[in-house]
Amino acid sequence: MQLRKVIFQLVIVLLMSASSSLAFTQDNKAADPVSGKYEGVAKSPDVGELPLTAEIKNDNGKLSGKIETPQGPITITSGTYADGAVSMKADLGGNELTLTARFKDGKIMGEWELGGQKGTFELTRKDAVAAAPATPSAAPAAAGDPITGVWDGTADVQGTSLPITLRLKLEGEKVTGETESPQGKVAISKGTYAANKLTINLETEMGPIVLTGMLKDGKLSGDLDVASQVQGKWEAKKK
Repeated sequence: MQLRKVIFQLVIVLLMSASSSLAFTQDNKAADPVSGKYEGVAKSPDVGELPLTAEIKNDNGKLSGKIETPQGPITITSGTYADGAVSMKADLGGNELTLTARFKDGKIMGEWELGGQKGTFELTRKDAVAAAPATPSAAPAAAGDPITGVWDGTADVQGTSLPITLRLKLEGEKVTGETESPQGKVAISKGTYAANKLTINLETEMGPIVLTGMLKDGKLSGDLDVASQVQGKWEAKKK
């Protein structure tokens, strides 16, 4: 029994350690300075200056969204973002609007072309996190949101106690963020919160880690499962 206990302790440490390198890749992939709301202007000798607002979404380099103009909204039909280069297209009554630009320091600046007419445009992100997206720990909890924030706690696996930190963000019933232990950080691959129950899934190279818990009296507590081989308990309180 003592040997089995030691093996279980080694498994949990190895799984947590292996996850740190994976989390670094996921965090870099998740960093998205482009998505957001913008305000700006389009210019040309023919049309003068037109005020613009835009809402742009970046999904792994694929851009979508809409641009509001004094003449009405324009839906982005296709777009790409890579290494600072931005390209977007929209259909305006059979004429294709093309925008090519560069993204830098929260601004998209470039040229537009429509039906032989050309000009320049500039869009600036309205929110202050354009150059450095906020982490879940920096996002304030909305009214009625008991989950968003930083939680400090411990995980107990086969008699071994590990300190853990949860940085959580709740949107509807979806939970995103990361967990951190002395062995490193791991991004939440899937998370939900409903009826006071929290479920967090962590994907690692050596198998999945699942944390389930209930919120009661301001404390989260529940069960921990590592690759369906090791089980334990955990609890955390919001900082």
